[in-house]
Amino acid sequence: MWSYICWIVVVILFFHSYVVIDIIKKCKYKPEKIKTFWLWFAHVPIFGPIFYLSSGNYNNKEASSKEIFILIVLYALLIELATFPLRAISFMICSVVTFVLFFLFIIFVLKKYSSQIKGTYILLACLIGASILQLPIRITNFSGTLISLPDFLFHLLGIVLGYLFYKSGKVFRITILAFSLSSCLFLYFTGYDLWIHQLNYGTFTGIIDNDNKEYNLRFRTNSGDSLSLSDFKGKYLLLDCWNTYCGVCYKKMPEMQRLYDAYKGNDNIVISSMHSYMRDRNEDYNAGSEILKKEGFTFSCLEIDIKDPVLKEMGVNAYPTVLIFDKQSKLIFRGDIENAKKRIEKLLKED
Repeated sequence: MWSYICWIVVVILFFHSYVVIDIIKKCKYKPEKIKTFWLWFAHVPIFGPIFYLSSGNYNNKEASSKEIFILIVLYALLIELATFPLRAISFMICSVVTFVLFFLFIIFVLKKYSSQIKGTYILLACLIGASILQLPIRITNFSGTLISLPDFLFHLLGIVLGYLFYKSGKVFRITILAFSLSSCLFLYFTGYDLWIHQLNYGTFTGIIDNDNKEYNLRFRTNSGDSLSLSDFKGKYLLLDCWNTYCGVCYKKMPEMQRLYDAYKGNDNIVISSMHSYMRDRNEDYNAGSEILKKEGFTFSCLEIDIKDPVLKEMGVNAYPTVLIFDKQSKLIFRGDIENAKKRIEKLLKED
């Protein structure tokens, strides 16, 4: 009977993975909360079969190790499903909460079933339950799931550390608890932000060392005049790259305005936005300036065609992206506005 149940679960998970992959593709350009809602909704049909399969009585000593193994897999899977909606709030919260739940869960099942099934099998069952939904999706759409990779690995880490905690002596348990606490704090306050920064900009902190390439970067002003990167030699140049259809770009503009206001009287630096206009949407070299004027921002706007290959050469793969060039027009920073502000402060103090 259990072999049939296993095959039923496999078939359910196969079709579930297909549905989730389809949702990811269709919601690629939708707001994150909408995508998260539909992904969570896709998980709902799995709850019924899991609850049904795990509703038997396994507290008696006659339950086979195979039945207990499958039960642990199913409950680990339930933890994954139950914490999935937390991603709509933040990946950091989901990672830490699920880490703690798995840490406590494996200790509980080890205490309850270690007399009926080997501890290594319990560990394996928990790892399978935590990864059985995610692995097919990650294998078939690896690049599309990179943003949640630390979240997934942190779930597995919680299981492994919980297992080691149960199997260890008092001294080593204190070490594991200290490591677990520090890992949770690091991921929540710093680690996940560094990972997202790496995905968006190719660097963890934004700092670029030894980029001696000379970029053929040319702009247009709102009056139609042409400028090149070399025209700014002798000064630091900060460019906030954005486009008309980037919602995050507009949210970051007040921070850009504050940065511009703070340094607009400094002769050692030029701070400007760089709007990537889209010809296929009937935009031209004055589109960005008109938007900024309408929104009430006063920093200048340089224009570049969004299809200009120099953008990719400089690593502008997402918007908004802030670039900083040194006084020799070498690219020294690529990242977000928050880290750019810190970098500018340090550069001008050292200058």
